[in-house]
Amino acid sequence: MKTITYQGVEGAFSYLTALKEFGEKNHFRSAQTFKEMFELVRNGEADAAVVPIENSLVGSIYENYDLINQYDMHIIAEHYTKIEHCLLSYPSNEVKSERLKQIKRVLSHPKALEQCSHFFQGHLWMEAVVYMDTAAAAKKIAILKDPSCAAIASAYAGELYGLDILAEKIEDDPRNYTRFVIATQKGSFDYQADKCSLLLQLKHTPGALVEGLKEFSIEGINLTKIESRPLRGSLFEYEFYIDFEFKGRNMREVEQVFNKLHEKVNKLTVLGFYKKGILWTS
Repeated sequence: MKTITYQGVEGAFSYLTALKEFGEKNHFRSAQTFKEMFELVRNGEADAAVVPIENSLVGSIYENYDLINQYDMHIIAEHYTKIEHCLLSYPSNEVKSERLKQIKRVLSHPKALEQCSHFFQGHLWMEAVVYMDTAAAAKKIAILKDPSCAAIASAYAGELYGLDILAEKIEDDPRNYTRFVIATQKGSFDYQADKCSLLLQLKHTPGALVEGLKEFSIEGINLTKIESRPLRGSLFEYEFYIDFEFKGRNMREVEQVFNKLHEKVNKLTVLGFYKKGILWTS
């Protein structure tokens, strides 16, 4: 049995992702913050962390890019989770249209609130209130029993905490997915790996990024993500997180790219080789 940590409480999308990735026959440990997740893994109190890294609507979760680097973690897998948000409230016998008019405050994680901006534009009397997590917001509403308060969370969280669904699928775009990565303290090579994440610290010279990326182009390797983050200890210098796929290619070709990159960058850190996650869009 493994101990898997996730940010939030039971019912959060991170929790649901952990269940899908590892199965129920494991121990799942809640963390209040992303940083706490990484602390648990580094201290040996958890075997792996389920880390949201980017969302198809609101983009990258920059904090977690930085934490993967700071805590020297290894990515061993990725998982795409479809995000469907519901407006949840404490049970009542009133009709839904009347209950919607009563709601003044809506609690949820800031990213979830961002993903439902169109809903708030159509319900201007509702105030979006930042809370630590979607499922934690649902749990809070169950405790408050206040008809003027609601939460945005998953239908699973609503069922778990005994809440009614007043509106469902309220995210701005039905193609709303979050990409999670599984991070561990010690890396393990998956022989079925077809994707890699790495970190580049470039030389502070004109054209350094272009020269580095050219090596991937020469080998016909597809970059799927490039993200710049401030380089700690340097003013207005950056390091780059890069994801690329190498399906149908052998490791020798990838190593050739790395060897050439080493000559052109100050530092190259492989964050992990892993099997590409499946993005179910139906």
